[in-house]
Amino acid sequence: MPARAARLSHTEDHLFSFIDRTRELAEQDGAAPVPLGVGDCDLPTPPHIVEAMRQAVRDPSTHRYPPYAGTQAMREAAAGHLGRRFGLRPDPDTEVLATLGSKEAMAHLTMAYAEPGDVVLVPDPAYPVYGTWARFCGAEVVRVPLRESNGFLPNLAAIPAGTARRAKLFWVCYPNNPTAALATSDFYAELARFALRHDIVIASDAAYSEIYYDCAPPPSFLQAPGAMECGIEFHSLSKAYNMPGWRVGFAAGNSDVVGALRAVKTHTDSGTFTAIQHAAVAALNDTTGYPETLRSVYRDRMHLLCDGLEQAGLHVLRPKATFYCLVRCPRGMDSAGFAKKLLEDAHVLAIPGHGFGPGGEGYVRLTVCAGTEPIREAIRRITAVHW
Repeated sequence: MPARAARLSHTEDHLFSFIDRTRELAEQDGAAPVPLGVGDCDLPTPPHIVEAMRQAVRDPSTHRYPPYAGTQAMREAAAGHLGRRFGLRPDPDTEVLATLGSKEAMAHLTMAYAEPGDVVLVPDPAYPVYGTWARFCGAEVVRVPLRESNGFLPNLAAIPAGTARRAKLFWVCYPNNPTAALATSDFYAELARFALRHDIVIASDAAYSEIYYDCAPPPSFLQAPGAMECGIEFHSLSKAYNMPGWRVGFAAGNSDVVGALRAVKTHTDSGTFTAIQHAAVAALNDTTGYPETLRSVYRDRMHLLCDGLEQAGLHVLRPKATFYCLVRCPRGMDSAGFAKKLLEDAHVLAIPGHGFGPGGEGYVRLTVCAGTEPIREAIRRITAVHW
């Protein structure tokens, strides 16, 4: 066989490959772990969205290639959602683009901007895809620390001027994965000023914007003054409407940046299946109040999990958003050791924080994408372990 491309040898193993391997090993031992690792929504997609898909897939007109940028209805529904939720008014023709979820769009945006010699600023810890694709494109990844002491917000003043001059992209994610931290409007305004000063594209991952509780609705980066001049934001229907397997979302922001993303996508995929876009329109135009119902479910699950972990003697960073929480490693353990002990002794699958970058060391991440009874069982198992 020919040698693999060199880019693969310089890329960190994808975090979720680790998850699959550890799950397989646990199941080989005959004790399936309680899956509190991957944020894979366990609840079904709402019936009205499924019905919209069912009707659309029967229409032969949906069986043809879709428009590369997404259907007009999809782009208008996305723009309408941003208007109702954030007060934004993006042009659906030039500032909105349908995507296959968020992951592929993140990869394609990086391809549109990053070249050898460029810098891509990546938060630390962070979703691994940001850095992986920067390396695939030959760019230098510069990690920007997120620290608990600073509310897991980057210190923009600490980024060296030379690094900022070479940067093409700066990834941010709020509500944050893996920390569950929230960004403020003041921070977003500072971030936009930083980007405009240094001619950087801000790539805002807003996948968890609708998963919040015990707090006000999180803002969008695009609401900040100047953000539409320098930014693009990725929204996914995976989280708010339990549609991870449908692979549908959208990007919105500066028309030049959206246009660059569209140019790459046109040459690498053929768009989102039109019937799925019909379902996405039903979700984005939802009048059932489903997202609030979902938030209530996650709120109750998160309180249950955090209460139980604290009663077991563990230190939890209680979140106000996302369906993740960080748990500090017990004294004398690193994140890999803590995750290993949870898996082997409690049969609970957690994600070691170092899988999100060096800044994740000292924590493991748990999710509440499991039913109430599995969470109760996980607590029982964890409580029985000596920490």
